[in-house]
Amino acid sequence: MSNIVAMALCRIKDSNNLEYNKDTGADKTYTLYSSMCEILCESAERFIPGDWEFEIIENEVDNYQQIFDTNFDEVYQMWDGGKNNILFLDLDTFIVNDVDVFDKLDNFQMFNYTDPKTLSGDDANNKYGLQHEHYLNAGVRYYPKTMSQDVWDLGWSYAKDWDYNIWGTEQIIFNEMMYSQDKDHTRWLTPEMNYQMMNAVPELLDNSNYISQLNAWNNIPLNNARIVHLHGTRGAEQTLLTQVALWKKLTGEDFEFEHVSIVDGKVEYKYDE
Repeated sequence: MSNIVAMALCRIKDSNNLEYNKDTGADKTYTLYSSMCEILCESAERFIPGDWEFEIIENEVDNYQQIFDTNFDEVYQMWDGGKNNILFLDLDTFIVNDVDVFDKLDNFQMFNYTDPKTLSGDDANNKYGLQHEHYLNAGVRYYPKTMSQDVWDLGWSYAKDWDYNIWGTEQIIFNEMMYSQDKDHTRWLTPEMNYQMMNAVPELLDNSNYISQLNAWNNIPLNNARIVHLHGTRGAEQTLLTQVALWKKLTGEDFEFEHVSIVDGKVEYKYDE
């Protein structure tokens, strides 16, 4: 391997430990994320050129934070001392245009603001005392072969004492790693690589007011986006439906999933049949 497109598909063991999608339950939430992985992989096959391979991180975990904690080490091992370039995609992203990134960037990078754009709320009270005025979203990350081991070592200085009391621990650490290379946020902002689509649902994709608001927030038009981030943690089913709607817009085709069907704009689980 040299170029890797990585994702994480993890199962939370107990529905009682779901912070989001509680009404859906752990099994169906896993099925939804598995389906999101299916369609995201197809969009990657379509839009990422060159020679590369998928690596899907799969673990059973107790809670969401454990996913992020274990992912940090899994990706570090995948990087393998600088042998591999890695484009990491959260499962609630979707590729909508060509993404030619491998061997094009020399530093660890994220690409666009998260919402809110400054580290705030409970996350600002992280145990590390870290703050970020220009706070970037970790849903799309690029780890080049050329990134410095020093950047990893800085990340490990926090990750070895993971803060399980807040949501954004990994994002805080990744911002610290990125900014250790250059504190000028304008160097990193490349919003087309992680266009933020907050509150996305299929029926809003043709709503000009909604798209205009997103364009203003992202500071680029949606038509220029290469990867979109659908902020799906709080509503996995709507995120999957939005991915399906985007796929239909791009290809004109329906998408056939292994474990779910989309019927009249709703998700039906095949194992319920």
